Amino acid sequence: MIKALLTLEGHVSLISQKINYLNNYFKIAFLNIRSNLAGNFFAFLIMSFSFFVMLIFTLCYINVYNYMLSFEKNNTMLIFLKDSANYHNNNIIVNDLLKNIKKLHGVKSIKYYSYNSSLRFLIKHTPKISPVLKTIDPRDLPPVIKIHFNPEYISRIYLSNVYFRVKSLNGVQFVYYSRLLADKIGEFIFFTKVIGLLIFLFLFISSIFISYSAIKLIILKKQDEIEILKLVGATNSYIRIPMFIEGVIGAVLSFITSIILLFLLFKIFIYYHFNGFLSYFKIEVVFLNAFEIFVIFLIAVLSGFLGTYFSSRKFF
Repeated sequence: MIKALLTLEGHVSLISQKINYLNNYFKIAFLNIRSNLAGNFFAFLIMSFSFFVMLIFTLCYINVYNYMLSFEKNNTMLIFLKDSANYHNNNIIVNDLLKNIKKLHGVKSIKYYSYNSSLRFLIKHTPKISPVLKTIDPRDLPPVIKIHFNPEYISRIYLSNVYFRVKSLNGVQFVYYSRLLADKIGEFIFFTKVIGLLIFLFLFISSIFISYSAIKLIILKKQDEIEILKLVGATNSYIRIPMFIEGVIGAVLSFITSIILLFLLFKIFIYYHFNGFLSYFKIEVVFLNAFEIFVIFLIAVLSGFLGTYFSSRKFF
C-alpha cells in the first residue's frame, strides 16, 4: 500500500514538473514575441494572407461542388410540346398526355404551362426584363409539362425509362431532365475533386513555405541569442520548444484573423444582395461549416509547426 502511494506521488510530482516546464516554455515564447514585435507582425501578415487565400479557395470550391451535386439530386422533368398551332390549341392531346404521365409510378405532381402561362412565368421570375418580355408573342413560347417525382424513385434507370416512354408520346417535342447530363456531371465532379485536391495541396505546401520564410526571418534575428544560450549550457529542447510555441501561436492568430475577415466579406456579400444573380439560377451561396474550418485550422497549426521545424534545423 505504501509502495503504491509512493509510486502515485512520484507520478503526480512528475506531471507537476512537466506542467511547470510547459508554463516556462510559454512564458519564454511570449517574451520572445514581445521582444521582436515588428518581425512577428510581419510574419503574422504573411501567414494571414496565405491562410486567407486558402480559405477563399475552399469557400469557392465547396459552393461549386455543392451546386454540381444539386444536379444529381434534381427530381424534375420538363416536357416541351410541339410548337405547331394544332398542338397549341388541341386540349385533347394535352389531356391525353397528362393522363398517360399520371399513370407512371413515382410521379408526385404534374403541372401544365400553356404558352400564355409560360410567358407569365417568365415575367414573374424575371421582373427586370418584364417590359421586353411583354412585347413577345406568347405563341412563340412552347407549352411545357413539368413533372415532380417522389425522391425514392429517383435513379438513373427509372428516369431513363420514363424519358423514353414520355418521348414516344404523341405531341412531345423534347424532354429534359438533369440526369441526361448525369455522366458528364459525374465526370465534372470527379475532375473538380482532383483539381481541388491538387490546388489544395499546392496551397498547403505554399503555406508551409510561407510560414518557413516568415519564421526564418525571426530566427535569424535571434541567431546571436541562440549561440549565447548554447554557450551557457542550454539544451536544444529549452531553446527550440519556445520557438515551436511561438510559430504555432503566430499561425493560430493568423488563421483566426483570416477566418474573421472572410466571414465579414461573406456577410457583406449577402447583405448587399450580390448573390441575387446567383439565386436566380438556384445557386445557394453557403459559408464553410465547422468541420471545414477545423480542417483549415489544423493545417494552419501544422504549417506553423513545420515552418518552425525547417527554419530552425540549421541551428540544432
